[in-house]
Amino acid sequence: MTTNAGAMDLSFLGSDDDLWLDEAACAGLPIESFFVQAGHIIDEEVLNVCRACPVRLDCLKHAYNPDLNITGGYFGGMSPGQRREMSYADAVAFCATDVVVSPAAEEPALDAEPVIYS
Repeated sequence: MTTNAGAMDLSFLGSDDDLWLDEAACAGLPIESFFVQAGHIIDEEVLNVCRACPVRLDCLKHAYNPDLNITGGYFGGMSPGQRREMSYADAVAFCATDVVVSPAAEEPALDAEPVIYS
């Protein structure tokens, strides 16, 4: 796989079933974007790359492969903590509902009625 300087080099993943890497949406992004320090969260825009990736489930399956012992990084849009807490089947179900988040969708509409708390 050819990458740009500073771009993510996925060759370290080393699996017999790694043909999905050629289709990975993250291939041109810096690897540091997917390996954040403990206690920090991934940037929402980077996470959206995972959410929209055509091989998201292949990536997730790779991360759950017990022979590879992957303990860090976001794979398939899931953090190491999420992967520890969920079975693979639960993670696949989660991914089906975890869709791209639009920043505009998070902001209230200007013409929306104000919420009054009593």
